Amino acid sequence: MRNTPKILYWTMKQFFLIIFFITIGLTSTAQFIADEEPEYATDTIPKFTDKLFFGGNLGLMFGSYTYVNISPIVGYRVKPHLSVGTGAIYEYIKDNRYLNYEFETTIWGGKLFAQTIVLDFLILYAENNFLSLERRYYDAKNNYPETGRFFLNVPWVGGGFYQGTSNGGMYFMVLFNLNTSMNSPYSNYEFRIGINF
Repeated sequence: MRNTPKILYWTMKQFFLIIFFITIGLTSTAQFIADEEPEYATDTIPKFTDKLFFGGNLGLMFGSYTYVNISPIVGYRVKPHLSVGTGAIYEYIKDNRYLNYEFETTIWGGKLFAQTIVLDFLILYAENNFLSLERRYYDAKNNYPETGRFFLNVPWVGGGFYQGTSNGGMYFMVLFNLNTSMNSPYSNYEFRIGINF
């Protein structure tokens, strides 16, 4: 029996522990630091749709190395400084830089994330990616010999700077990859720039 379910279980457990501690710890921090919220009259309580926000990342590179990344997100503002959400991931990679070797693949999947804004300009962030990868390129230990693709969890944690209001803005973050296995398609860290609106 393969150890895939055990790996999936531990990765999900790590992700939910990270989300739990960030949500509990930083909610109290945001409440302490942020201005006291006014009590809303019954007829002025924000609707569910008023607390939704959209955004994401877009990356494009063309030439002998082609890279396309489209990652839209939709989030929900639990509190003015605390948000959770989900998103989609699509990446296309083609590398023709080496003779007698052509690398061409797609990575697709989804993500769950939680973020909190502290001091109105710092953002703390946790995310888990659920990725579908091609076995011939990413299955380093041949754990999935009977299928063309397999799924992998890649959790990220980090933070950075946020410019804007709780209703929308731009962010610059450094995120650290907690999945250090050889199967991960990503490096140990990445820089990310995006917008929410």
